[in-house]
Amino acid sequence: MKAALLAAAVLFCAPAGAQRARFQIDTQTPEGLLLQMAGSESDEARKIELYQEFLQKYPDHPGRAYALNQVQPLWLKTKAFDKVISGAKEILAAEPDNAPAAYNALQACEEQNDAACIVEWANATIAAAKKKIESKEPEDEQEAERWKAEVDFAKQVTTRAEYSFYAMALKSADPKVIVLMGESLEKANPQSEYMGRTAGRAFVALIQMKDLKRALEYAENADAKNFANEDMLVYAADTHLTSTKNYDKAILYAEKLISMLPAKEAPEGMAPADWEAKKTNTLARGYWIAGIAYGVKEKWPECEKVLETGLPVIQKSASANDLLPGAYFYLGLANYNLAGKGPKRDAARLAAAQKHWSACAKMKSPFQARAQQNLAGLAAGR
Repeated sequence: MKAALLAAAVLFCAPAGAQRARFQIDTQTPEGLLLQMAGSESDEARKIELYQEFLQKYPDHPGRAYALNQVQPLWLKTKAFDKVISGAKEILAAEPDNAPAAYNALQACEEQNDAACIVEWANATIAAAKKKIESKEPEDEQEAERWKAEVDFAKQVTTRAEYSFYAMALKSADPKVIVLMGESLEKANPQSEYMGRTAGRAFVALIQMKDLKRALEYAENADAKNFANEDMLVYAADTHLTSTKNYDKAILYAEKLISMLPAKEAPEGMAPADWEAKKTNTLARGYWIAGIAYGVKEKWPECEKVLETGLPVIQKSASANDLLPGAYFYLGLANYNLAGKGPKRDAARLAAAQKHWSACAKMKSPFQARAQQNLAGLAAGR
C-alpha cells in the first residue's frame, strides 16, 4: 500500500517546469498561431489534433520539442502508447534531462504490461532524472525556483521508476520476467528500498525454473550486496552443507541467518502467526546447518554452543523429527569430546553426551545406529 501511495503521489507532483514551457511562441507566424491555438484549446481531443497538425506540418521547427512536451501527457491519457514512447525518444534527444517525458513513456509501458519496455524506460527515467539532479543551479532567481522543482521531481520519479521493477515482478507469473526485474533493479540501484522484495521474488523464480546453480549464485550475490532474505541465506547454507561440502560457507550463511532473522518483522501481507511459524522453521534449519557443519569440522565448542542454543527452536519446528536426530547426535559428540581424556574427564559433559545420544538412539534416522554404538562405548568406559 505504501508503494502504491508513493506511485500516486508522484503523478501529482510534477513541477510546472516539467511542461518545459520555455519556448517563446511567435504569434506573427502561421506555426506560432497554430501552437497558440493548441495551447488555448480546452477540448483535449481538439488540442491533440492541433499539436499533431503542427508536428506534421513543421517537422524541423525549433518548437517541436515544446509541442511534444505539451501533447505527450495527452497521448498518455488517451492510451496512444506508441506515440507517448516515440515522443519520449524525440524529447530526450533534444532534452536529455527531461525526466517527466521519460516517466510518461514508463507509464505507457506499465499500462501495456510490457516487461522489456518497462526495463528500458525505467532506466531511461532514472538516467534523465540523474542528469537533472546533477545539473547546475541557474543563477537567475526565477529559473532557480523552476530548477529546484524539477530536481525535486527527479528525485521522486527515480524512486517511482525503481518501484516499477518491483511492481512488475509482483504482478507477473512468468519466472523469466520476475528474474529480469530483479536483475534490472540491481543494475539500476542495488540499494533501492525495493531491492529486497524484488530480489526475493526473483530468487523464488529461479528455484521454480530449477536453475539451482544460478539460484545459489544469486543468493550469494544478494548477501554480498546486503539484500539477501532468509530464504536465500538458508538455501545457500543448505546447499553448501549438503552439495558443495563447503562447510565454512555453510556456517557463514547459517550464522548470518541466525543473527538476522529473530528481529525481522513480518513481510507486508503475511499474517503474524504465519510469519512466526516460518521464522521458527527457518531458524531451526539455520541452527541445525551451523551445528552440523561445525561438527563435521570438529569445532566442538562452536558445535555445542550453536546446537544448545538452537535446540528449543528445533524442537518447536515443523521439521523437528528430521532435524533432532542430527542435533542430538552432534550435541552428544561435542560434549563427549569436550569432556577431555584420561581420569579427569568432565563428568557433566559425559552425562550430557549420554543424554543426547540416548535421545538420538530412540529416533529412526541415519544417526541412530551410531548413537547406539557410542552409548555402548560410554557404558564400557571408553
